[in-house]
Amino acid sequence: MKYSCLAVSLALASALFAQTSALSGRVMDESGALVPNATVRVQSAGGMERVVTSKAQGGYTFGDLAPGEYTVTAWAPHLVLAAPLKLKLLPGANTLDLQLKISGITQNVTVEDNAAPSVTVETANNASATIISGTDLAALSDDPQDLADDLQALAGPSAGPSGGAIFVDGFSGGQIPPKESIREIRINSNPFSPEYDKLGLGKIEIFTKPSSDKFHGSIGYNLGTDWWNTRNPYSSQKVPFLLQESENSVSGPLSKRSSFTLDFERQAVDNGSVTNAVTLAGPFSSVLTTPQRHWLLGPHVDYQWNDHNTLALRYLWTHADIRDAGIGNFDLISRGYHLVNTFQTAQAIETLVRGAAVNETRFQYFRHGTGTDANTIAPEIQVLGAFNGGGAQLSHGLDTQNNFELQNYTTLLRGTHSWRFGVRLRGQTIDSLSPPISTERSLLPVGSRLSWMLRTRRF
Repeated sequence: MKYSCLAVSLALASALFAQTSALSGRVMDESGALVPNATVRVQSAGGMERVVTSKAQGGYTFGDLAPGEYTVTAWAPHLVLAAPLKLKLLPGANTLDLQLKISGITQNVTVEDNAAPSVTVETANNASATIISGTDLAALSDDPQDLADDLQALAGPSAGPSGGAIFVDGFSGGQIPPKESIREIRINSNPFSPEYDKLGLGKIEIFTKPSSDKFHGSIGYNLGTDWWNTRNPYSSQKVPFLLQESENSVSGPLSKRSSFTLDFERQAVDNGSVTNAVTLAGPFSSVLTTPQRHWLLGPHVDYQWNDHNTLALRYLWTHADIRDAGIGNFDLISRGYHLVNTFQTAQAIETLVRGAAVNETRFQYFRHGTGTDANTIAPEIQVLGAFNGGGAQLSHGLDTQNNFELQNYTTLLRGTHSWRFGVRLRGQTIDSLSPPISTERSLLPVGSRLSWMLRTRRF
């Protein structure tokens, strides 16, 4: 009886084993090399799915699979099965080798619009144009005068007198805004446009940033000392030098339709003026600390009247104060004088956008005042190759220039054509006082001039 039960159990086990399937094989690439750690997946018609990973020698094994129709897929890094394989598993052992092929590699390249100047039919996109923004703009000098010199060198020589021309938001003759407020600089972008005074190279266009609808702020401080400086060979002592620059800017919303930007800068430079001369008493050398101070204040407000009209109001005030200027080389300390420069710029820009037409009305008032005051009221004494003594021949001079500029430009789009026309009115007044050198310091006007210019443009 015991032997009969054992025979029945063996028969049932054989019958059950005969109803299962196993699948095994190797995973290779196109060259026949074995691929370890490849993923192999089998999926039955009923939705059953199993996944295994190939061993170090590329082999894989599936056990206890029900006989029937299966779909086999496999992949590895940068390798994939060309197409899913359809397979019918029979009861017992089944073998299937898989060959993977190199998968396609997808690479996305983003090309920015301003990555390089493009050549189009637009006159502003001529091939010789230079556009400075972003990191290129950050690499330029923070000092307005040094920045202007750098831009003039990049622009090259201009036709006619007075060199190149700098335009700030379309206005000429103004002062350069803080670099933190500059959005973009275009050099020679449209050298032959009749909109400008001169044809050819030497034209620099500076565009400022609009105010922001979110609060932003930046604070910058720069310190320079004479620690790294070497001694001037014409001075018996090391020349003092101390530079402290502070650049600050804040912007944000005022209301739902208006926003503001406020720039504030201060520069304090204590530089050494070296005098190396020969007087009647013998060789003479001196080092005098010359303090220089520069302040800048610039508020800017943008206001949107309605869906078609916007108004931008800007004001920029800079003040430079240099004491004991004019000392150095053969000039003795008595030749020093006090120099004061004050710049004021007020701008108003109204823009109307209606359909395919854009009208811009711009007004600018620019005032530049210069004052000089000699430290010593005395005749000048010049001994060529030895020394220059006496007083500075500047006395108490004053020079004031007022510049006015009114523009109105209209741009129309008609099909594939663009029309732009406008009118510009500019005026200037100059008041200059240069009194004679005397101990009484009488003020006598040298000249006063008033000039206006009206220019119409179609371009």
